[in-house]
Formats: sequence, structure tokens, C-alpha cells
Amino acid sequence: MSLLDDDLLETWVSGWAQARGYRTRREGRFPAAFLHDKTNDWEYFALEPSHDEFAALASSARKSPGRLFTIVTARVNEIHGAALVYGLNVRSANEVFMTLDMTGQDIEDPLPLDGFESETVRGGTVGTVTVTAGGEPAARGSVAIVDGYAVYDRIVTEPGFRRRGLGSYVTRALTAVAMEHDADTGLLVATADGLELYTYLGWENLASVVMFEPRL
Repeated sequence: MSLLDDDLLETWVSGWAQARGYRTRREGRFPAAFLHDKTNDWEYFALEPSHDEFAALASSARKSPGRLFTIVTARVNEIHGAALVYGLNVRSANEVFMTLDMTGQDIEDPLPLDGFESETVRGGTVGTVTVTAGGEPAARGSVAIVDGYAVYDRIVTEPGFRRRGLGSYVTRALTAVAMEHDADTGLLVATADGLELYTYLGWENLASVVMFEPRL
């Protein structure tokens, strides 16, 4: 199991950006993605930045009201304090960076659940799974493969279809896609709602994820 480091974070950003069609760049040692469908601005990512690095990235974030700054850290309280000092507001603080050893994972597509239809689209190194019920969207998710890592993204179950096993189904279907590319490690950022599911499926919590925005 890989421990979280700068290379692993950059791998996740690369796969996450591929899955969403974002372009990426770097600022120093920090990767960034352009959120053309949300803020039309950049989101920067940093793993355990030093005080000087935090100050520099906060300064960059304050240059534009749509710019976001996301920290992956085990020092949540300290990071919150630094945000106050450098003029940032906490936008989200309930996400978790997780990883999965994919050795022994099922390589076959799971059987569709009764009453639902499922479609898996494979396109290069990105796969998407969509589940519908009578033509109505029920659940979906994506996975992108980067250098042997499977980066899972946007695994969502619609409110009217929750507690029916669809999140688990979509995750397993995406894993089958990833195994076609010989991925050996899974990466994802889980929301509080998804944490219980991923823990049940064997995912390991590596760090907290805190997103900041400029204080206007």
C-alpha cells in the first residue's frame, strides 16, 4: 500500500482531471486543475505545505474570487488557523483522501441489480458507469488510469435511489474497468456520505482534505 506523498497526490490530480476533462499545470511543486465547468478558474492542491508555501499559495488564491486552494493534511487544526491568518475561508472540510490495494479485486463486471439497467463506457484510460431505472438516472461514477493507479471520481447515487447498493455496484463496476488496465492501487477523495461505503469495501483513510476559497 502506497503512503501519501507528492507523487501520489499529483497522480490523483492527473486522474481526477482526466475523468473530468480538466487541463492541468504546476506552480512550484503544486499541481492545479482548471475548473472550466464550475468556477472557470484554477484549483491548487498541496500536501502538507510549509508556512511559507501556504502563504504563497494563499496569495495566489486571493488573486481571483473563483480560485480554490485544497490542502491534503493530517494537521487539520493547524491548517484552519493558517487560513484565518492568510485571508481564506474554509469551503469544505469533510472529505478524506483514501487508497485501496487492488490485489485480488474482482476483474469481472458485477451482475446488474434487479430493476436497474447499467452501461459501462470504456474510452482509452477513462471508464464511466451509469445506472438507470426506467430511463431515469439512478447512479454513476468514473475511473481514470494513471501509471498503474485507478483514480475514482464522482461516484454518486441519486437521492431517490439510495440504500439500495448502487454505490457499491458502481464502485465494483469501475474496479472491473481498472483491472483491465492492470491497476494495482485505487485512489479517491471521499465525502462524508461515501466514507462508510468505501471503508466497508476495504479502502484506507490516508489524510483529510480541506478546500479553501478567498475571503472576499
